[in-house]
Amino acid sequence: MNRSDRNILILGLLVIVLLVVGYYFLLLSPLLNTLDARAQERSDKETQLANLQQEVAQLEAIKRNAAETERQLLELSKRVPSQPEIPTLVVQIEEVAEAAGVTQLSIEPGPPGPPPGGGAYSVVPITMSFEGTYEELQDFLLRIRNLARLVTVNGVTYEEMEGTTGTTVQEGIEKPLQVEIEAEVYFQPEGVPAGPAPAAPVPPETTTRETTGAPTTTGETTGAP
Repeated sequence: MNRSDRNILILGLLVIVLLVVGYYFLLLSPLLNTLDARAQERSDKETQLANLQQEVAQLEAIKRNAAETERQLLELSKRVPSQPEIPTLVVQIEEVAEAAGVTQLSIEPGPPGPPPGGGAYSVVPITMSFEGTYEELQDFLLRIRNLARLVTVNGVTYEEMEGTTGTTVQEGIEKPLQVEIEAEVYFQPEGVPAGPAPAAPVPPETTTRETTGAPTTTGETTGAP
């Protein structure tokens, strides 16, 4: 192959390379970019469709449960009177204490105030203290939870009473405790638009901590509106 033929061959290869490069940048690259954009657009639409389907499913579930939700709200509203009715509540708590077997019951209601999260109802703090065993405490809390009046227990503190030496398993004697309960009750005056419903109380959780002398156990449950 002479020099002239070699130059022609090299020139031809360069032309082919230039054509390939030009095809990629002028035709293939924009086409690939368009395909990527279409794929991304399709992915976005599929995501939107999935979100819409989820929202529709949630709305359908709300629609199916509307009657039950309305019934629960009605039952809850019956447990929130239009007036504080503290004397009636005190009588109910005294009956609960008698049924649970606790003694030395003390009930101290505080002044009513607005709920921390806002709402068209008022909150009345209640401090209850009494003496009883752990089993009697649990019975008292269960009965309080089932009162016709909605009571939210925010904190439970109890400790062994002075002069006790612990549980005697053989005799089945349980340690007497000094108990203090922080709770709330609610009322909503008539003619005021309903605010967020107070949350129903939940069973208390307890943790144990060591102190000097007799051990002290505290428990808390949150049900604030």
